[in-house]
Amino acid sequence: ACQQLIMIAFLYGQLEQYKESADVLSDAIRRLFQGVQSFDLMPKDRISLLIRCYHMRAICYAKQQLWNKAFEQYDEALPLIAREEGMNSRDYNSALIHKSALLVTTGDYATALTTVNQYFKNVKDSLTVRQGLQLVDDGDHIMALDTLAAAHLKLGNVDKAIEAFEKKLAFVENVPK
Repeated sequence: ACQQLIMIAFLYGQLEQYKESADVLSDAIRRLFQGVQSFDLMPKDRISLLIRCYHMRAICYAKQQLWNKAFEQYDEALPLIAREEGMNSRDYNSALIHKSALLVTTGDYATALTTVNQYFKNVKDSLTVRQGLQLVDDGDHIMALDTLAAAHLKLGNVDKAIEAFEKKLAFVENVPK
């Protein structure tokens, strides 16, 4: 039933009906917690659905410009993802990038820079372990580079902003079409 609710929420999002989508996701989250005394006792399949709900609901809140609610969702999701999948997982890094972009949108450039740099640290750490590991899809990586450039620019670090934009351009040139 929760997977069906997530699909309904996704369809509402496709129709740009973000309030309705967030409401359906809230219902899914309530259902995921039904009959569970403690989060530690929640079955793994429910945890992955819960993470998906938090991330989707963060996007819905951001689209509605409900910034604090969006941040709350990321603050719920990130520790769960780290615990379940690790900080080098695709989901963790995607959520980190989206949160950092939201921080730029709301004008918190210093925190955005710290947050997006955590993603780039994860990339660097992963590459030392296994060359060529892709932690996020191309669109998220491009968003991370845009966020990095914007945060540096707003903080007056023009040279670093230019460097980030150049990295983005080089990356985009190599993205398969």
